[in-house]
Amino acid sequence: MASKFAISCFLLLLASSTLFITIQGAQPYQQIHQPKSSAINLGWVSAVLSHKRYHAMALTLETVLEPLIRTQFINHSTTLTLFCPQDQAFFNSKYPQPPPLTLLKYHIVPFKIDPHTMEASFHHGSKVETLLPGHPLVVTSLPGTGASYPSLNQVKVTDWVLFNNGRLIIHGVENFFDPEYDVVIAKEVPSGGFSDF
Repeated sequence: MASKFAISCFLLLLASSTLFITIQGAQPYQQIHQPKSSAINLGWVSAVLSHKRYHAMALTLETVLEPLIRTQFINHSTTLTLFCPQDQAFFNSKYPQPPPLTLLKYHIVPFKIDPHTMEASFHHGSKVETLLPGHPLVVTSLPGTGASYPSLNQVKVTDWVLFNNGRLIIHGVENFFDPEYDVVIAKEVPSGGFSDF
């Protein structure tokens, strides 16, 4: 009963925040297409995610991830790639809501990943470092290899480039990545069976 109440409260908060983000995000065309800069308007990024029907992650970005992302941009001159689970993943998740920061760190890669770099730089079984130390993602299928979608940790990348301003790239994925996936696979594959990126 308590979990139904918590989910109902989360949905109500999500709905009200989405309305606020959508209203706040309605800006003139010139302000929307900002030039690349070191500062990222995460309110605008949230509005874009909400517009593309990633409402739960839009709310999570503003409430949980914003300090982490801002710290990464202040302390490092890097591009971050964020893998954004679809809304349904938040409601069917085995994780509490909002998701813990450790789980969210597992969805952020400290460099650029797009379809071209994934196809050119990785192969099946490659490990991809994340902001969760010691827990890389594992490439389980690649674009153009007969798979309908590329995948990491057996989770499909369903929407490439939901957002990209040169510093932050966001792709949609069908579910949360499980941080235990690489541990399970490592036990099944002999040492040296993976290449690290």
